Amino acid sequence: MQRANLLTLNNIIIFGVIIFGILLGVYTGYKGFSHLTAALLISIVFVILTLIKPWIAISAFFFLIPLENLYVFQTSVSFTATKLLGAYLIFIMIITGSLQHIRDVFKNKKSYWIIAFGLAAILSIIFSKDPYYSITYLTTLMLSIITYFVLIVMVRDIKIFNYAILALLAGVVLSALSPLVFGFGEVEGDSLKRYGGLWGDQNEFAAILLVTMPLCISIILTARRNWLKIITAFSCVVIFSGFLLTYSRSGFLAFSVMSLLALFKFVRGKNRFKILAIAVPCIIIALVVIYHTISFDVLSRLETLKLLEDERSIRSENSMFLRYKFYFDVGPKLFLEHPVLGVGFRGFVLHNPYEMISHSTYLEVLSGTGLVGFIPFMMIIYLTFKELWGIRNNPRTKTYDQIIISYSNALELGFISYLFVGIFYSLDINKMLWLLITLPAILVNISRIHRENASNALS
Repeated sequence: MQRANLLTLNNIIIFGVIIFGILLGVYTGYKGFSHLTAALLISIVFVILTLIKPWIAISAFFFLIPLENLYVFQTSVSFTATKLLGAYLIFIMIITGSLQHIRDVFKNKKSYWIIAFGLAAILSIIFSKDPYYSITYLTTLMLSIITYFVLIVMVRDIKIFNYAILALLAGVVLSALSPLVFGFGEVEGDSLKRYGGLWGDQNEFAAILLVTMPLCISIILTARRNWLKIITAFSCVVIFSGFLLTYSRSGFLAFSVMSLLALFKFVRGKNRFKILAIAVPCIIIALVVIYHTISFDVLSRLETLKLLEDERSIRSENSMFLRYKFYFDVGPKLFLEHPVLGVGFRGFVLHNPYEMISHSTYLEVLSGTGLVGFIPFMMIIYLTFKELWGIRNNPRTKTYDQIIISYSNALELGFISYLFVGIFYSLDINKMLWLLITLPAILVNISRIHRENASNALS
């Protein structure tokens, strides 16, 4: 008679729950029920669910990305719920056997450029004035790079991808509603209130909202269930309203660029009237609402861009003046002095008299890591666009799943708008930037897996 194997995953979970229940019972018997006890109970339920259904953990990770201000613990390095859950995803990847698919990651040559960029960032620390300062930001970058590999390995089905995107939209909506409804979140200014949601920075939050707008529209156009279309349409309204309340100049410019590209890209062919029928009424309603609510504040904010017409007038607004100095004075000098390896990852702030970041993603990477890091970074961006173009231009993709094509269009618009905002803000270690770099690679992987399964079924 064979002995039963007790070391299965299900048995380990059951034994773990029993041991945890005993320990929790002893603890509550001595200490009583507390918030910590409630958190432990929720955690154990979450662990059980996610070990059985890993897509729940993936969706939770996407949900938490826009909620950056939900700090769990903060010392010299802040530990957010997103970082903790990202580490937990690595654990799930290993325990569920998903690590066996790691070879699929390296079928995409973008992975090698990402590794090259990470190595360049590490190498640049040698030349940093304050290595500890650079390592703090480098840790965030490394976590984002690791997340890239983890998500590609774990998200191998379009259903999981759909759940993740819906969770991301839910997180963005909650983040946008929080300052308005719950009274919690970033609000800046007295007469001009700028909302940063639960993310914090208003301009970065505007960029995140720009990314999710096309995703909302994509789901509205492709969803089969009416209730999902209604919920997504409501989410789109909330996201657009939150975007307006950021009063982000770069965000408004990026939105204009994205809208113009969308008109040329989508308003044609058989879907022309369908798209116009949805877009035109929405635009009219939005313009009426803006006109009767915040039009004066929006126009006042955009009027400050006229300062760029005259170098002397820039001095009247500190943010414009600093950007001018960074882009045309400090940045070029810093690059010419250290063109190859830079001054250390995120080292721009340590090498200028204003002691501020560069307020430009590209200048931050170029000055911090030199050409050795800047070239891989730009290749990553190029290859991300190439992935999105390849999905749409592959005839085998068009024959089986229009949802993937719709997602690729939405991600392209969101990526363009995000990179445009990145001209004026340092987004190189932003979680959303690296998520945008990851999602197209996931779609390519899903499309390839689907084709392989289809060919195997035919053979």
